[in-house]
Amino acid sequence: MNVDAHQHFWNPAREPMSWMEPEHAAIDRAFGPDDLRPLLAVCGIGATILVQAACSDADTDSMFEHARGHDWIAAVTAWVPLDAPGRAEARLGELVAEPKLRGVRHLIHGESDPHWILRPRVLTSIALLEERGLLLELPCVYPLHLGDVPELARRFPQLTIVIDHLGKPPVGMPEMAHWEALIRAAAGAPNVVAKVSGLNTALTDPRWGAGDLLASVEIALDCFGPRRLMFGSDWPVALLNGTYERVWDETTRAIETVAGSDAGQVLGDTAARLYGIAATDREGGAAW
Repeated sequence: MNVDAHQHFWNPAREPMSWMEPEHAAIDRAFGPDDLRPLLAVCGIGATILVQAACSDADTDSMFEHARGHDWIAAVTAWVPLDAPGRAEARLGELVAEPKLRGVRHLIHGESDPHWILRPRVLTSIALLEERGLLLELPCVYPLHLGDVPELARRFPQLTIVIDHLGKPPVGMPEMAHWEALIRAAAGAPNVVAKVSGLNTALTDPRWGAGDLLASVEIALDCFGPRRLMFGSDWPVALLNGTYERVWDETTRAIETVAGSDAGQVLGDTAARLYGIAATDREGGAAW
């Protein structure tokens, strides 16, 4: 089964996205399940992982509302206040009632402290995730954040840490060598995995294609292997430089070129295993 391991829903009129700037005007509107479902059908994707888009309880509540109404939303990465351990524990106590809860994420790239994730109070909350068997997703943005991943993985060896968007590699730039060193160091910890997602918005040329993604995908596959990599669209952010279908087609082409017979792991199997996605019939789709 093909799995989109990274997509969002939001409604800025109801829940403002604090990270949106004028350059995000094209996606500054509501996006919901009815917008995404036809695109999944066209691309042959059977399940998605819905990921937080705002650091708020309201955004998390909205995600679970969507997830309860659509079987193809197979897992949710929620938000809890990691910098407030008491509140984080209480909120996790509420969220355990949600059967699709799989992980937690905070928008660390929006914090002024690039090492926010290593603050003592945050580490106390992360220990709660490890105890509960939840994943920690990190929206790392090069050149920040990636350097903290090995230390985080060492402190919490039973915690699965997910690097979103391969840490936003500086595609086509001389800094790619430094990004490679950082991502390889992170991949050296066996409890760290990564998403091949968000690469198209790291590119400025609207004519981008699979060839522009090959270097990043090849490095990621070499250091993580196919069982620790997964595809994600990063929709609707992806619409800033492409369409859903184009992101799927071109990323798939790059993954198949590099991974060969192991491409299926990256395109679905890894996400299904790590997020506990059952092979079921999703809203009239194929039974997997």
